[in-house]
Amino acid sequence: MKQQFIKPLKMDKRGQLGLDTVKSVMISFLVLAVISIAVVLALVSLRDSNIFTAGSPEAVDVNDTITNVTRGITGFFDDTGTIFAILIVVVIILAISIIIGVVSRFGGGGRGGL
Repeated sequence: MKQQFIKPLKMDKRGQLGLDTVKSVMISFLVLAVISIAVVLALVSLRDSNIFTAGSPEAVDVNDTITNVTRGITGFFDDTGTIFAILIVVVIILAISIIIGVVSRFGGGGRGGL
């Protein structure tokens, strides 16, 4: 029973280079960016709708919330370069390991050497 489950997994080569993982991370960052923009636009619309009296504690709270949210979003997306660099290194390591595996599989038939 276990063999029947493992065999299709071994035959599935689609995510071999880790490109599925990279694609998933890119899509996740895109979704997070869209959600972040929507949240900031909603908060700015709340501030600009004139439902709070200027200088009231509520207006100050909305401004503070917008400041905190934008700082958090920019702080998060400042680190995406590092995350992408790590993903690139992972893909390169996976590609090298696959190349070594293929070369060792086909290179085993040689006799003698130099």
